[in-house]
Amino acid sequence: MKINILAPVLVTESSSQFYLNGRVFEMTGDQITELEKIESSEFAKAISAFESFEFTNENVRWYLGTSRFNYSLAENKFTWGNTQILDESFSKHIFAAGGIRYENLAQAELFESIPSMLENFTILDFAASFEGNDVAVDLMKNEGKVFVARYNKANKISKFFEAKNANEALEYVKEQTGEDATSFLVEMLEGAEAEIAKVNEQVAEMQDIISFLKDQREVISAHDKTIAEIKAADDLINSEIKVWESKIAELKS
Repeated sequence: MKINILAPVLVTESSSQFYLNGRVFEMTGDQITELEKIESSEFAKAISAFESFEFTNENVRWYLGTSRFNYSLAENKFTWGNTQILDESFSKHIFAAGGIRYENLAQAELFESIPSMLENFTILDFAASFEGNDVAVDLMKNEGKVFVARYNKANKISKFFEAKNANEALEYVKEQTGEDATSFLVEMLEGAEAEIAKVNEQVAEMQDIISFLKDQREVISAHDKTIAEIKAADDLINSEIKVWESKIAELKS
């Protein structure tokens, strides 16, 4: 499952348009629809940049052959390999220096425009993506509703619909990809699925505690266990791990 997805977004007075896994959607009120055409040239430009370059939380990277160009979001600077580009124009500099050919100039100019379009990118905290069996399924939550976008990579067939409820969306993701969307839909599930979601949430929290205890046990293992205090701490940690493992087994039974 992939959540907190960075994506190009266009916000207007009446709606929000966003790009997700090769498709563009529009959120208006409690509805989400798929768009066939992009009217805004700036939004289209942001999508083009997103498809052309690699975006992370810290950097935007452009790989061209053996060359790597980078724009640091925090430092607001362009680099070519390990060299910072101080010239006013990034694209003109790398073209003059032989870093790109003329046919790459338009893409270099697009990369250079990244700083001016950053406001067109945001995190989609209402969406999650699932992949498996050569199928990708995106779920989008909006005011108590769940919208589903499916794409079959093998036959290139796509589908978009509003699920009857979160339970249907959960089953659809499982059927299509083999992935579990419980944690993403937990607050919207009903009946038995809701109970399962609560149990899974509790189990996950307990597993985090066990992982922490095991990390502490590793730290202690580097010390001399013939020392009474060290042995006592090790025994206590092992005892606590067994307690939490027992609680998990009880919840799953």
